Amino acid sequence: GVRSMKSEYNGSILAVRAVEDSIRATHKYTKGAFSRRAKHPQTPVQGDAPSAVLTEYYEVYPDTDLEEILPLGKAFWETLAWLGGAIPHVDVRFLYDYRGGDKAKVVIWGGNGVIQALENGIPGFTEALAAVKVNSGGDAS
Repeated sequence: GVRSMKSEYNGSILAVRAVEDSIRATHKYTKGAFSRRAKHPQTPVQGDAPSAVLTEYYEVYPDTDLEEILPLGKAFWETLAWLGGAIPHVDVRFLYDYRGGDKAKVVIWGGNGVIQALENGIPGFTEALAAVKVNSGGDAS
C-alpha cells in the first residue's frame, strides 16, 4: 500500500538537522517510540561504537497543531492517536552517521502528497529539504 512508499534524501549532518529543526519548531509532531541509537547494537560496524549512528523517528501531523486540539498532555494524546489513527500523519525518520563521514539521511514515508503536506504545513521545511536534495544526486529512490 501507500504506507510502504518512501523517499530518501542524503545530505550533510547539518543540512538534515535543519529539516529536523523545522519540524521541532512546531507543535505538529510526536516523537516516535522508535528513536534509538542503532539497529543492531550487538553487531558494531568494524569495531565502531553502535552509538555512531543515531536514528530519530517522528510522526508529523502537517495539518494539526496538537497543542491546540488537545491540551491534555502529549502522552495522553499519543495514546489516543495510536488507538484511533484518525488524524493523518507522516512518518519521518532522520539518520545521522557519525562514523567519520559527514553523512545523514531524511526518510519520508508515503506517496508524493506527503511531501507536499509537510511543505505546506511546516514553516521552513521546503527550504531545508531543498538544501538536502542538492546532495542527493537526482533520483531520491
